[in-house]
Amino acid sequence: MSKLQQKASKDAGMQTMLTHYGDETFHGAVIPPIFMNTLFTYDTYEAFRDSQWKEENYYYSRVSNPTVEIAERKLAALENGEAAKLFASGMAAVSSTLLHCLRQGDHVVCAFPIYNGTFQMLKNYLPKFGITADFVDFRQLDLVRAAIKPNTKMLFCEGFSTFFMDVFDIQAVVEIARENELITVMDNTCATPATLKPLEWGIDIVIHSASKYLCGHSDVTAGAVISSQAWINGIKKNEVALIGATLAPLEAWMLIRGLKTFGIRMKQHAESATQIAKMLSSHPKVSRVNLPTLEHHEQHELAKKQFTGNPGLFSFEMHGGAAAVARLMNRLQYFKIGVSWGGFESLVYSPGLGIDPAQQSRTEYESRLERTVRLSIGLEDMEDLMADLINALDDEQD
Repeated sequence: MSKLQQKASKDAGMQTMLTHYGDETFHGAVIPPIFMNTLFTYDTYEAFRDSQWKEENYYYSRVSNPTVEIAERKLAALENGEAAKLFASGMAAVSSTLLHCLRQGDHVVCAFPIYNGTFQMLKNYLPKFGITADFVDFRQLDLVRAAIKPNTKMLFCEGFSTFFMDVFDIQAVVEIARENELITVMDNTCATPATLKPLEWGIDIVIHSASKYLCGHSDVTAGAVISSQAWINGIKKNEVALIGATLAPLEAWMLIRGLKTFGIRMKQHAESATQIAKMLSSHPKVSRVNLPTLEHHEQHELAKKQFTGNPGLFSFEMHGGAAAVARLMNRLQYFKIGVSWGGFESLVYSPGLGIDPAQQSRTEYESRLERTVRLSIGLEDMEDLMADLINALDDEQD
């Protein structure tokens, strides 16, 4: 590693680190190459045998690849973790982590609302292997404690909750986990390392859908797991090698491209989202804006303590319910209807369109689903996005 890379990893700011750290230079090329090959050959029997003991051991790209490892080094540094492993999707990262950490008979306490794929994995898929889960509101620490059983192995959570952007006391939950010797896993896709670094709060494993903000261009499907070297080594040896849902070199290279602008993109997402959320807060057809970094939000003080800012994702709730939401979404011009977030384009979605009702049944969220609108604020001019929303709201008939 060059002196520049060493400095960038320890001393430089986030954007400088992402620009320089981890890149391998060939013939002075400013962009690292794509190693598209599936395998790596050796000249002798001895060379192949001895390579097994080297840190950079390349023999088959399903297991390790230089282009993929450049992206992994950047991601680990971005989250202040020791190591990272990339997967073919965010769900591959979630599933591989759960399968690595859990055994038959184990129990998980999971926050809700949670990303629907994670909910389905814990609620409907893992039970056939004898792994069970309970879903509780992590804002209520007494419920978290009460849900822990003798066979509980893990606490699984999100920095911002899916759709409603609720936050919980991370420090308190980590203390509960340590008291009970539990593994803590956080999906940090929404908050991103630009606003929250869970490992610094004591979380053991961080997961990302890198398809979202980390890539930022809506053209890569990828997932990442970031943790200690020991955790990542275990996942690489087992789930990476045996399940094989690893990221291909081309997609890793595209992710590297996206990471080089991550810092400045997140600043623009945050600035636009903040101003648009404030505008919506004062609109008569909006009953509530779900963004705890806003001063009037009941969780503002906790959010200010834990987050350095907000992402470009938030939701708001409308008077008039599902009918009002549908009319609004159909009138928007720049906001396209889509399930993802974190790209350059602005998106709109409602949890009433697809979230599993079982996840919200008999909770405070059940009555809020259909009236909630989620916005992913893209990189368009903020004034155009605000005008689009105002026009759609003003045209909407009660």
